[in-house]
Amino acid sequence: MSLAHILEAIAVVVLSSYFVIITFSFFKFRLSRKKEQLNSLISNLRLDGGNFDLQKNFDREFSKNDYLLPVIFVSLLSFFGIFLLLLGWMLYDQPDDIELVKSMLWSGSEFWNDDIYGREKKSLTVVAWSLLGGYLSGGQYIYRRFSTIDLTPGNFFSIGIRMVLAPIVALMLSYLISSDDPSSIYSNGILVIAFLTGLFPERGLRLLMDKSASFFPNKKDQEVKNLPLEAIEGISYMHRLRLNEVGIDNVQNLAQFNFMLLIIKTPFPARILLDWVSQAKLLMEFREYAPELHKVGIRSALDFMDALDEDESRLPEIARITGLEPLMLEINYKNLKGDKSVWLLEHFKQNLEQVSLR
Repeated sequence: MSLAHILEAIAVVVLSSYFVIITFSFFKFRLSRKKEQLNSLISNLRLDGGNFDLQKNFDREFSKNDYLLPVIFVSLLSFFGIFLLLLGWMLYDQPDDIELVKSMLWSGSEFWNDDIYGREKKSLTVVAWSLLGGYLSGGQYIYRRFSTIDLTPGNFFSIGIRMVLAPIVALMLSYLISSDDPSSIYSNGILVIAFLTGLFPERGLRLLMDKSASFFPNKKDQEVKNLPLEAIEGISYMHRLRLNEVGIDNVQNLAQFNFMLLIIKTPFPARILLDWVSQAKLLMEFREYAPELHKVGIRSALDFMDALDEDESRLPEIARITGLEPLMLEINYKNLKGDKSVWLLEHFKQNLEQVSLR
């Protein structure tokens, strides 16, 4: 085995150990900081004299045993994907000159061209590239949770499920859109699609469903579309994944979710959550007309309430500038006015400076 192959073998071991290393660092360094913060909070709230046992509750919440299986699960999937990319050639009979072997990572479609195992090698390469995408996406996600001291065993299981889903979706896509002609753009293009499917499994699944729509026509899917969380200004792909963990999958879920529970269950600052939920409330009332309100500086339900609470005579002027019907504005204003959850948001906004939450 050449030096290059030895280095590739080392790379497989090191890269697949990432999740083990970051979990070790989490327990060794990050949790101590979280414990200090909690001790400070308990001291400030004068709870240290009661029956609250911080160490006991802390150890139960962050038990090392709970992390063992999910970390092993994700690490094995990572090892399998990286091994295929760098050392997948070891699964097949090799030529006498070992230097002539081709890896999936460096050779692309050349790995399976002119080979009796061509179809099988192509499928394995698609699986390997999708696993690499899942590994990179999962690694970034875990690092963010590590940085915010919000790393749970469920995070690893979530990544593991995505890394299992991505290769299956990528493989199905390769069967649908690839070509046996080596000169076809899809001979290498399918690897790009596989990698992106690993990064964004949901988008790959959506593409697969679009490609196979003729086999499963469903008019209702075209008529009923939920607003995605990305419609909220400030919510990124990573933010959406975190909100998904508490059962928030779309704008409606966010608008109706208990705001106080949202503060407790997520690591986001209360001020940011207030803005997101307020935007969701406005989107649920106005739907596709909500962007029109941006013309007058209204981007959330609280902005809308503030504008009309101060002076309801502004309504005709807002209608004129935005082009929206005055009756629509009036009805939606009354809907928001009678929503107790909006009252909670208003109350929270007014007292936010005095509330020391994050």
